[in-house]
Amino acid sequence: MAMHMSSTLPITNERGESLIALFPAGDPPPPELPEASFALVLARRGRDVLLVHNRRRGVWELPGGWIDSGESAERCASRELAEESGQKTDRLNLCAWMLLERAKGRGSERIAGKIFAANLTDSAAFLVTGEIERIGYWRPDALPSPTSHIDAALVAHFYDR
Repeated sequence: MAMHMSSTLPITNERGESLIALFPAGDPPPPELPEASFALVLARRGRDVLLVHNRRRGVWELPGGWIDSGESAERCASRELAEESGQKTDRLNLCAWMLLERAKGRGSERIAGKIFAANLTDSAAFLVTGEIERIGYWRPDALPSPTSHIDAALVAHFYDR
């Protein structure tokens, strides 16, 4: 069963991708859901959430990325957290599956991803990369501008869970 979000779905981001469904981690994913192709990390330090500033897109977003061939979604989430922010965690907890719809050719495609939660206790050094130019920790009710619309909705939905 799809989860309800405070915002009405779909929520569309700056790339034209639309979040069309969110499924709780405790339930098996619906059979029609494609295999996960990406993973996101909702990482917290105390009451603040970690966001990275994507240089190419010019937005703040959750750390995450595409799952490499043969890689698990959890391993991808851990790798992307370290690559994009320099932060590491010993434990990731699956929060939900998400389903996005995006343009492809003259039509559209649906892709699935997994959202993981992490609690960060230590703060590691951040090194600027070709993709990520800054990181920051923000209160969920005071995210920086511009924050990706989908990521902001996910932070609002999962923050107190």
